[in-house]
Amino acid sequence: ETGDVDLGDYVRALERIPSIFDFLGSVFVFAKKDLSEKFEHLKANADGRGTVREAIRADVEAGRELAGNTKTSPEAVSRPLHRVTNGLKFLNLLLGDMLREGNDDHLRVSAKRAFSGSIEYYLAWAVKKAVAAGLYLLPSRDAFLTRIGETEETARGPAERVVAA
Repeated sequence: ETGDVDLGDYVRALERIPSIFDFLGSVFVFAKKDLSEKFEHLKANADGRGTVREAIRADVEAGRELAGNTKTSPEAVSRPLHRVTNGLKFLNLLLGDMLREGNDDHLRVSAKRAFSGSIEYYLAWAVKKAVAAGLYLLPSRDAFLTRIGETEETARGPAERVVAA
């Protein structure tokens, strides 16, 4: 009704997100590592924090909302939550672009669009350039589907449900 989601439930629901980056190849190893670290932090600090909205509000009220280093503010969840949510947004945009009618682009093109629409804004220039270069290492669209054990036809239904959610 209120749109509020329990923080612990949210974290548990997204727990497999980092493993999806394994299928995208070595260019996204850094993303998987970062997301895995953020998930571990969130899992350790999520239970008992109430809803996502309440946890963020508590961070803001305690002056932890901009805590870039969880070692100096170990109970902060806002920044790791933001990173994890951006990872989810990236995957949603990637799948959405791959599903676009008539799209037969290389996976690199869809990944670039998804990266630009989700994660890129928050990264330093050098990291952005490294990712841009690394996108050329992505497998072809067909090779990616093979890696995940799917075909264009078998992947379309589940991917459409994920994008719609």
